[in-house]
Amino acid sequence: MSADDDVKAKEASALFKIHGVDQRSAELAFSHRALGGDEAPVRMRQDGSTSKAFVPGTSTVIWPCAYSLGDYLCDATTAYKAKLDDGAAGDATEAAAVGAVTADTVAVELGAGLGLGGMVAARLGAAHVAITDSTPAAAARNVDANSLGNAHVSELWWRRAAWRRAPRKDGDESESDIDDEDTTVPTAEDAVKPLLASLPNGRAPHMIIGSDICYSQGKQEMQMLADTVSAMCEPGRTVVYVVFEDRGDCCWGTLNHFWTAAEGAGLFGDPTPIEDIEIGGKRRSGPGRHNDSERLLLRLTKRAAS
Repeated sequence: MSADDDVKAKEASALFKIHGVDQRSAELAFSHRALGGDEAPVRMRQDGSTSKAFVPGTSTVIWPCAYSLGDYLCDATTAYKAKLDDGAAGDATEAAAVGAVTADTVAVELGAGLGLGGMVAARLGAAHVAITDSTPAAAARNVDANSLGNAHVSELWWRRAAWRRAPRKDGDESESDIDDEDTTVPTAEDAVKPLLASLPNGRAPHMIIGSDICYSQGKQEMQMLADTVSAMCEPGRTVVYVVFEDRGDCCWGTLNHFWTAAEGAGLFGDPTPIEDIEIGGKRRSGPGRHNDSERLLLRLTKRAAS
């Protein structure tokens, strides 16, 4: 291929992409050496804007942060396993603290869309992965297509915690964009009960993962997300990993809403640029995937009750 042909090919590829990823092709694949390389990819079907099955929103197409999350889980798991003695299985809680998956890991993916993050965790050998979304059909289809018996898909709607609904005293500012919430709407605690009951031993997961779940929502939606995450966390056990991408001012406003809501929900942590992440004290080798410089990895845990 000539230099001119190469430039034209790259330009054509760029025009085909939305947000830096292919959101039009019917079939996608994610590969990593931790999963067996190009010979054993995680395969996904998506319904883009040109598909009759397209659902407005985000659940039926791939989003770039999903690739970054998959890369991170694979890199962290590879590094963790390299430190284990031969034959050692590793400790799931210890592994979760560094983003790694073991044979005992229990993980939950929120706002899964196509389910790539959860499917990667399953392919890495997790004991049980719950892949959730308010519209889970696309993820369920992909899990079935990849024959992942350790991954389970269910519908989950984010909700606000009961404490945010407490009657306000005169002069207090509202904790929500909605002053009066219908009491028939489930709380975050109620919303996650069936999911937690479905996990091994009915116990909180070791990891909660998500990608592109903070983008252009308001304060109320970020309270719902933070409260749902908090309701599933067990202090000293659960670690939360969310990949966020800067797509403009509205995204930073959403991220600020999330951090404020997370602090109120008892969650704490730090953001790290994807390109600056160190695993095992070293920067990740190899090229970043899809403009990683604009992405952050949010890592959170829950404070123990005082």
